[in-house]
Order: sequence, then C-alpha cells, then structure tokens
Amino acid sequence: MRSIEHGSTLEEIMKRRKFIAALGGAATTFLTDLTGLLAARAQQAKRLVRIGLLPFGSSSNAYDLSLVEAFQSGLRQIGLVENRDIVLDIVWTEAGDPGQAVTEVIQRGAELLVPTGSSASVAAKRKTSTIPIVFISVGNPIAMGLVESLSHPGGNATGFSDTLSDISAKLVQYAIEVSKPQATIDYLWHTAWPDGKNRFQATEQAARSAGVKLRSQAESAEIDEAIGRMKQNGATTVIVQPSPFSYRERAHIISSANGLATLFGFPIAARDGALIAYGPDYIHMNRSAPLYVDRILKGTKPANLPVEQPTKIELRVNLKSARALGLEVPLSLLIRADELIE
Repeated sequence: MRSIEHGSTLEEIMKRRKFIAALGGAATTFLTDLTGLLAARAQQAKRLVRIGLLPFGSSSNAYDLSLVEAFQSGLRQIGLVENRDIVLDIVWTEAGDPGQAVTEVIQRGAELLVPTGSSASVAAKRKTSTIPIVFISVGNPIAMGLVESLSHPGGNATGFSDTLSDISAKLVQYAIEVSKPQATIDYLWHTAWPDGKNRFQATEQAARSAGVKLRSQAESAEIDEAIGRMKQNGATTVIVQPSPFSYRERAHIISSANGLATLFGFPIAARDGALIAYGPDYIHMNRSAPLYVDRILKGTKPANLPVEQPTKIELRVNLKSARALGLEVPLSLLIRADELIE
C-alpha cells in the first residue's frame, strides 16, 4: 500500500517518525546535560570573597583558638561556607606590629577586614579607608577615631564594642566590696595602648564617684617590678586594666600578684586564678560578628550598621583564690556571680 504522504509507504513513514522522535530525545538530553555542565562550571568559577581575620593571641592557646572557632561557627550558621563562598585569611596579631598583619592580608587581596582588639582595629583603619572593617572587642571606637558615633559609624568601619570603659565602674564596685573599708584601690594599666588612657580615666572617675582613692601604676614588660612597687606601697586590691598586654600576660600578672586580690575585665582570667573577672562573653561576640560580615557582603555599607554593644556580660568569682587570700566574699556578690570557681 502506498501513502499519499510523498508517495511513501506506511512502514517508511513510521520509521521516519521514530527516527525524528529519537533525534529529538537525544537533543533534549544533550541540552539538559549541557545546561548542567555549564551550571557546574559557573559554580566552580564563582569568585570567592577573601576575608582578612586578625585575631589577637596565639593559635597555640586553647581559649584564643576558641574565639576564632566561634567566628567560624557563626559564618557557617548564616550560610557562609569557607572555600565555597569565602576564603578566610587568618593572621594572628599577638607578636609584632599589628599594622604589618593588616598589610599582609590586604596585599593578599582581602576585601573585608575583621580585626580583634583596639590596636589591630586602629591599624586597619589607618591602612585603608575603602575596605570594609568589622572590628571585634573595641572599648571606645569613637575616642579612637574608628567611628563618628555608635549609631551612625559614618565611615568604612563598624563592629562590636566590648564597652569595658563603662564596665570600669563595676570593677571599682567589686573592688570596694572585697577590700577593706575605705582602702585604696590600686590600678595597673598600659600607657602605650591606644585605649589605655580612656579606660584609666573612666576607672578614675568611677573611683572618685564612689569616694575611694585610685592609685595607678603603669605596666610594662617588667611585670614583676611594677607589681613589686605596688606591694611596697601597701596594695591589697588591684584592678588590672583590660588591654592586649594584660590579656596576653594575665597568667604572669596573677602569679606575680600572689597575695593581692586581682580583678580583670576578661571572664577567662578567673579560671587563671584572678579573684574576680567581669566582662563581655567574648565567645558570643565572636560568634555574632559574622552577622555584620554577611550584611556587608550583601551590599550594606558599614556606615549604616550601628556599633553593637555586648548583650552578655559575665561575672566570675574564684573561691579558691579567695580562700588563699583569706577573704570572705560577700554573699551578695556570690549570688550575682554567673560562675563560682572552686
């Protein structure tokens, strides 16, 4: 039988249609595979954002490392995966000039800087006015010229303040509670640190308002010598100014101050033997910082992100140190403590 369709037989027509159908299926499969391949290559070619993280301390210190791990955990929680979305360039700033660490990460192409502490943050601000900066653990960012105001930073930097200047009044209060009535409170501080004078003046004002005398001693590389002079002057209770120096040397300071009640602005110091430690939860602060990193990467300007102040403050009391000093910590203070260390 002949078909009226181009004079072909029915069998020939059916074969032709099957061939066309098969060809169409192959084309569809090819296009699907091609689309998938192009998508995969596009994903591989995605430009990763390089972030320069400048933590303070040492990677060999468990607590210092836990702060970096908290930051990395915060990144994962908001969906920023290392080596998929970002490259994290970590340079520790414990030793040497923090400005050199900032220069290193900038030269390697950092598109956003995350410095920890006042010294590294000031160094970052001095090095660039265009690269976004999210600082962590800065006491008074206004006084150090990092921002114009807490609510409206106004430049390329914003971040998380540890408000330790404000906490100075609390440290004075706790020192009064554990010292003898009307006793002089001694203060160990670091004159070469950018925020040192601000924090000393805040503590001095708090002591004046409380009606007690604050006797200061500048700390230096000779910790034993400085504390020795305090002991010769009859010191009993010492507030150690929170600074990069006192953070790094806290174990040495506590050991050298044997026989003195020491108060620190770093909660971890109580675990190292300080009598009282009162300050921000730095783990929480580092875990929260990636929220600002994410917003900046999505287009928000640092100038429009208000400086965050800590929402979690910890009070730790070391009862073992109190017993060694022969001190009876007031019950009212013990009740307020977040942690009592035996």
